[in-house]
Amino acid sequence: METSGGGILGRVGERVLSWIALGLVALAVFGVIQMGPVARGAVLSAIWRTGLWLVIVAGLPWIGQLFIGRLLEVGTNWVGVILLAVLTLIDIIAGISLLTAWPVGFWTWFAMLAILAVAAVYNYLVAEYLAEQAGG
Repeated sequence: METSGGGILGRVGERVLSWIALGLVALAVFGVIQMGPVARGAVLSAIWRTGLWLVIVAGLPWIGQLFIGRLLEVGTNWVGVILLAVLTLIDIIAGISLLTAWPVGFWTWFAMLAILAVAAVYNYLVAEYLAEQAGG
């Protein structure tokens, strides 16, 4: 029989963090409601565009399950590099098509590049998993 570790302090900590997270979400929703219609529309548009991009990025590498076996038959690492490059390029194209304006400033560009790096690592991890499942 397995038990979760942490004891009572761990459970209290989880509860406290849960309430803090709920409070922050409530404050964010209240802040969006208090905005003017133009600002609220811009925030909601950014949220759905980001969510759509995340769905694309999360689902795209799993399409590789259809043809990963054939790629493994080639037996060269360049096929994997090309696969990851194509997946990342599609992520970039999807992100650019969902942008309403180019990022402005260092931190915005830094955040975009960091998110793209995370997407590329996710592509790699999914491709490795699929190759492992296919026997490669």
